[in-house]
Parts: sequence; structure tokens; C-alpha cells
Amino acid sequence: MAFSKSQRHDVRLLALFRGASYLGDTIALIALFLRLAPLGHAWAIAALAIAGSLPLVALAPLAGRTIDHQPAKRLLVITGLLEALICAGLGLWHGLAATLGLMLALSSCVAFSLPGYTALIPTLAGEENIERSQGLVQSAQGIAGVAGPALGGLLVGWSGQSWPLYIDAMSFALSALATTLLHHDRRPSARSEIESIESKRLLGGASFVWHDDVLRPIIVAVMVFMLSLGMVNVAEVFFATATLHASALGYGLIGTSFGAGTILGSLASSRWRLGQVRLVKYVLVAIVIVGVLIGAGGLVTHIAMMYPLLFAAGVLVGAVNVMYNTLFIKRTPEPIRGRVFAASGAMFTASEVCATALGGVVLTLLAPRTVLQLAGGLSALSIVAIGPFALRASRAARERERE
Repeated sequence: MAFSKSQRHDVRLLALFRGASYLGDTIALIALFLRLAPLGHAWAIAALAIAGSLPLVALAPLAGRTIDHQPAKRLLVITGLLEALICAGLGLWHGLAATLGLMLALSSCVAFSLPGYTALIPTLAGEENIERSQGLVQSAQGIAGVAGPALGGLLVGWSGQSWPLYIDAMSFALSALATTLLHHDRRPSARSEIESIESKRLLGGASFVWHDDVLRPIIVAVMVFMLSLGMVNVAEVFFATATLHASALGYGLIGTSFGAGTILGSLASSRWRLGQVRLVKYVLVAIVIVGVLIGAGGLVTHIAMMYPLLFAAGVLVGAVNVMYNTLFIKRTPEPIRGRVFAASGAMFTASEVCATALGGVVLTLLAPRTVLQLAGGLSALSIVAIGPFALRASRAARERERE
């Protein structure tokens, strides 16, 4: 179904300012890492990563309930302005303690805003346009992810470490302003509607996911997939530079190839109209193929051979992101989507942190080439083990809906 005029306005505006905000975040993160790197303490970099991740896990229950009980636009405007103030503080105060404390505060706000915007998308676009809206927003963020690291490095070299953070602060402020211009708003559901869901013991986001026969195996599969990708992210710099003897540019093009693929995959999958069974099937098949591509990457002998493999993997990962979010939206009752997206985001953040730690441990035991092969094999084999349960559950759910 085509967007109405107001829906088209809202989705395009959301894609624009979310992409701009993600670009600002990426630029700022480069500046912060470059600020702490000269201190010579690996633990400082690790602490920054933890400060940026821990609140997304710890605050997920509170964030989910707040998102589902407050009008979305008001909540997101308030968090956007707070994010802007905190990010401006990061530009002003450069000490280690201040940097870590402000990063903790910033990610605490993001714990509310990130699932808040995700839950808002179906309200802006309409349930029938979920795929298109998800694809547009994620492709905008993909473009920002490709451009951000290079722009961040250029800005730090040209203007120092403060201006990238001021730019990120402005992007948060503009996001808050743009949110007020949206025509549609997600309002709290009636208490009776929430109580009817609560009576089924499905109110908590993590509880809902775990009790849903379709989402439970899918989220386990995707978490194993993200664990594999996290190991690859740790190993690829050593594989590219030490094993394949690539230059800094050669290594940088790995991220560019993968990022360009995710943009194409997001845009292409946004045009698909798939039922839940096909969504599950396509997600599983895509993850298996990505695992094979990653494993094949561990066999290459020249850095140029990595680029087409990672571009193809990026296309599939971009499609998986759109299909996965679409499946979650379709399976989740509207009144508790804030809880569900906060909970699933917390699970994925925890997976990423574990993957980084695991990648570091595995690299002390195995060669980078072996780590890539292991990660690819783990991703593919996990789907072989979990996939049949997910497909059986999705088909059973379809039959129940037909009755």
C-alpha cells in the first residue's frame, strides 16, 4: 500500500534526521576514541565501550515501560535535548572521569530514544508499510555508517576533538526539533488493552519474546549470528594487516564494502511484502549464506578478494535487519512494542559486548584466519540446529491465525 501524504512526510523526515544523528554519533565516537588512545591505557578504551553499552542493558525494563506509557514525541524530544546537552559537555570537558561519566549519561538517554524511535515507526508509516519504512530508515543509517568514520577522522585532524562532539550535539538537537514536526504520534494504549495483555503474562519485553514460539528461536539464532560477527570485527584488523599485509586504506575499504552492501540490502528488502513464514525462512537462509561468506573470507590470500565477499555479506545483513525488525513488529502487540524493542536491544548489546570479549580471548589462541573460519562455521551451523524449530513454529502460528 502506498504512503499517504502525511505518512510519506513523516517517514522521509524520520529517515533524514535519524541518519544525520547516526552520522553525528559515528563522528563523535571516533573523536572520543582518539581522545583516550594517547593515554596509553587499554582499559580506558574498554571502559568507554562499557559506558556506551551498559545502560542499554541495565535500563531496558524501565525504558520499555516508559516508552509504552508516554506519548512518543514528547518523550523523544526531551531525550533528544538531554542528549544534545550531554554531548556538548563531552566537547567541553576532556578529562577521563568526565568523559566516562558523560558517556554513561548519554547512553542512558539512548536507552530510551533508540527503542522509542523503533516503536514509533509503525505509527508513522502504518502497519502495511513497515518494510518500506524500515528499509528507508536503515539505509539512511547505513549511509551515515559508511561516511562517519572518515569524516570523524578528518574533523579531528582539522579542528581537534571538540568540534566533532559539538556537531553530534547539534544533530541531537535537530532530531528533537524534527520530531516535533512529525504529523503522527504514538500514544499510550488504554489501560484495559494493556491489562488484557498483562493477564497473559506477556507484559515484560523479554518475557514476551521468550514466550513467543516464533521469536524465541529467531532471537537465539540472531544473537549467535551477532556473536560470530563480533568475533570477526575483532579479528579482521589483524587478518587484514598482519596476515594479508594490507595498507591502512586496504583495511578501511573492508568496512566501506560491507557498509555499502548493507545500504543496498536495506533498500532492496524494503520493497518485499512477505508473510511471517517467509520472513523467518529468508532470515535463516541469509544468515547461513553470510556464515559461508565469512568462512570463505578466511581462505583468501589477497585483501582485494575480501571486498566482494564482504559486499555480498553486507547486502544480506542489511536485508536481515529489515526483515528481522519487520517480523518483530508484526508479532508484537502495539501496546508493548516499547518493552519488546528495549528488551531485544538489550539482548543484542549484551551479545556484542560478549562477542568483543570472546574475540579477544580466541585471538590469543588461534590465528586470525582460523577465527574467521570458526565464526563463519558457527553462524551457519547454529541455523542448521535452530532453524527447523523456528520454521515449525512460524508455520504453526500461521495455521492458528487461519482458524
